[in-house]
Amino acid sequence: MHKYTQRWRLLLIPMLGIIFALAPFTAAQAAGPINWFTVSTVSSNNSPGWGRMLPWDKQGDNLVTYTEYPAGGSPVVKVARSNPANPAYTEIGSIPSPDGHIQEQSQMVQFDNGDILLAMRNRQSDLNWYGLPVVKSTDGGYSWNFVSQLDTNPNSNGRFDRGLWEPFLYVLPNGCVAGFYANEKHADDNPSYSQTVSERVSCDEGQSWGAEIYAAAEPGSARPGMPGMARLANGNYILVFEVCGTDNCNVHYKISGDGINWPDGLGTNIPNQQSGPYVTVLSSGRVLVSSGGSNQISISDNNGQDWYLNDPPAFQGATETWPAIYQTGYNNSNEVGVVVNINGAIKINFGNY
Repeated sequence: MHKYTQRWRLLLIPMLGIIFALAPFTAAQAAGPINWFTVSTVSSNNSPGWGRMLPWDKQGDNLVTYTEYPAGGSPVVKVARSNPANPAYTEIGSIPSPDGHIQEQSQMVQFDNGDILLAMRNRQSDLNWYGLPVVKSTDGGYSWNFVSQLDTNPNSNGRFDRGLWEPFLYVLPNGCVAGFYANEKHADDNPSYSQTVSERVSCDEGQSWGAEIYAAAEPGSARPGMPGMARLANGNYILVFEVCGTDNCNVHYKISGDGINWPDGLGTNIPNQQSGPYVTVLSSGRVLVSSGGSNQISISDNNGQDWYLNDPPAFQGATETWPAIYQTGYNNSNEVGVVVNINGAIKINFGNY
């Protein structure tokens, strides 16, 4: 049986929610390298970028969100669907930029009740306002309604370096949502922070957000950004982010016991990873980190204590693909997928380990 066909047949078993049960994963187990076997195209319309996946949601669909850039028009956030009955990706949702705004860089999470939250970055074309709108779908991604702003900066005064960028949402075991983002609002503070990784928490499905938390910050010219978080096999949380300004956009990570309280500073470097990282933890406990500057995949089989590179990369010779990596098979299936922006298309490379 071709592995691509096998991938869909696995989904005839009950859906993936079991994988992400609220109890900690089992201990990490060593396994072989990832071997890539097929590539799927999600969209090649209007130079799409920044693809992010919601694997096998509670409706039995695999959802991918991305942004299209129509010639002469404003960016449009899209949501596409694939499932065993219809393996090809089909657009089901569209969120246009408001007039005078540029809206892009979307990412989704889902609650136990099936509701989906999607966060985006947004800025006025004149750069006098930045926001991070959060919208909700109660019908599996077809329609979306505005819920809140994760954060805003109405005092940017036409500056591109006072923005809010790269939102990332994560549903914690208690049902609250941790929202992370890169934040330049504090560059005029004393002390000054060129950029921070900020976090806010919502316990009402995104309707309101708590006080700002500095998840990764250092006064001066350090620029931690592009955050992503996952839960480790031991119950701790790993936060990955790039550090520009002082460390050439190399990727760092930090560990937290609850995903809310973080040690001070900029964490620890992950070798061979640079710019725009993404992290996922497989049902086996294996930790995978990808990044846009290197296009490599780093693996840890001991909760981030040690790292080694997978050979070969998901897309040989490619850089600046802004990859995101996910477990795409059912339950303990050893399939992963890497979503990238490459050659004018959003593509997914599937592999087994």
